[in-house]
Amino acid sequence: MNIVSREFPGRELREEADPAGRESSVPGLSPPPLLSNGNARLFLVDHMCVLPYGHNLNALVLFKKLLSDGFRETFCLATRDLPDYVEEGAHIERVLTYPYAGLVERAPKKLASREKSGDRKPSAGFAGRLKSLRRPARRAFYTALNEFANYDVVRRRTRANWRGILRRYGVDSDDVIFFPSAEYFGCLGLLDVLKRMAPAARPKVHFRMIGVMENANYALRPGRPEFLSAIRSALAAGIKLGISAETPAYANYVERLAGTPVAYLPYPLANGQAPIRWQETKVVASPGQGRGDKGFFRLYSIIEQLNTIGANGPFAFDVQNMRKTDPAFRARYSSLLCQVPGMNLRPARLSQQEIDAVYSGSDILVLPYDPKVYALRGSAVLQEGLAFGRPVVCSDGLGLSEQVERYGCGYLATSDHSFADRINELASLPRQAVIDKMTAARRAYEKDFETGLRAVFKELHTCKNS
Repeated sequence: MNIVSREFPGRELREEADPAGRESSVPGLSPPPLLSNGNARLFLVDHMCVLPYGHNLNALVLFKKLLSDGFRETFCLATRDLPDYVEEGAHIERVLTYPYAGLVERAPKKLASREKSGDRKPSAGFAGRLKSLRRPARRAFYTALNEFANYDVVRRRTRANWRGILRRYGVDSDDVIFFPSAEYFGCLGLLDVLKRMAPAARPKVHFRMIGVMENANYALRPGRPEFLSAIRSALAAGIKLGISAETPAYANYVERLAGTPVAYLPYPLANGQAPIRWQETKVVASPGQGRGDKGFFRLYSIIEQLNTIGANGPFAFDVQNMRKTDPAFRARYSSLLCQVPGMNLRPARLSQQEIDAVYSGSDILVLPYDPKVYALRGSAVLQEGLAFGRPVVCSDGLGLSEQVERYGCGYLATSDHSFADRINELASLPRQAVIDKMTAARRAYEKDFETGLRAVFKELHTCKNS
């Protein structure tokens, strides 16, 4: 029987096996038998939960599903700016201020038809130009206050918002505040407030660090060093703070610099392993909104090299385009991709059903990410691909590269030529070998996730404030 989930907009959760042989679409999500505290409430928080794309909303509801059985009551807190068409009945309480308006534009309150594809062109005329200046002007103003007046107005506002939330919900020492995707202002603003509270009244806190928004501030220097310094200061002040990270590389990095144990807690898998076609023509896919740091501008070269050496081809390609509003967007490059034989160039913004269709229709995923940006980070594409049972070829030197090797779910590459070689090598494998490989990879990943979840849950329930 199919149930349309209110927690996962646009995605069906299945109680029974799919007739086509697909496993449960939310596997392993029933919480393991963990410790329980009858008085504790759980607050899942994300100050970046404001956009119609990304995994912020899904992370909130996935971790709610996984953790809520161990708590008396669970709340998901997101920003006031989260639009109705994004929230779609996910039972989110929109009470947080949005501190990143000078860095990442808010989603529009209503989704116009021309915006649904994500290919909306920048507005023309004076009004459009004025609107486009709002974000950089806001950023310049906040930066000037930081640098010349040593005044962080955004952090101050976030602190005030936290004080109001703690009063509104009557948060006390039994409660837990959990960030599935830790970010600079929400985490540091909360620690500022907790330092001023009586130790016996402080809630427990957990930051799951994913390496995306920990750096995001309005100063002229990266935010991560201050983030890590705030963690050390909070621990020294006796705040009960637990840390986990999305990749082993990031966990080791944070543990070394923060001076506290850091659990490895990958993103939960939200889909069942889907049958793979693996026919004569292999579909090579690049899911996720096209971006320069995700290797979008390397794809044409990789495809050219692959078609040159493609002894195990032919190949077809399924690629998600770059937003036309992205400053790096080049219409000529998108036109070149469109001319590639077998290319399906999709819009930059896709619905969840369309994203799932990319994964289920693919054979091999390609992730030519920039090691400078992803040196410690994981990737939702790797995680989604592993959930669906799709092997990957990704750049060496990434946080997720260690995961690819750890689970044996694909190959690593450096140059465009080596990407083509590794894709070709994967394509030569028999279908059953790929299925076996990905089943084993998924099993190992789920074991790591359960181990990390148990460690985090035990820490939340057993430790006391100083």
